[in-house]
Amino acid sequence: MGNRIRGTIAILVGAFGLFRSYQLFHRGMPGWTPWLMLAAGVVLILLGALRLRPERGDAGDELLR
Repeated sequence: MGNRIRGTIAILVGAFGLFRSYQLFHRGMPGWTPWLMLAAGVVLILLGALRLRPERGDAGDELLR
């Protein structure tokens, strides 16, 4: 699987985690589960955004050409 597909999947799962944590907060669920889902959603969205960035070439390869 390419980086773009993995990044897109990570962003979608992260958005679902944020939505689910919002639902749990809205219901008033006590405990650490909503906070864990919120943190996991943010991390997944950030990792997905990093995977979607264009790849930079290696500086050493440019010098050897």
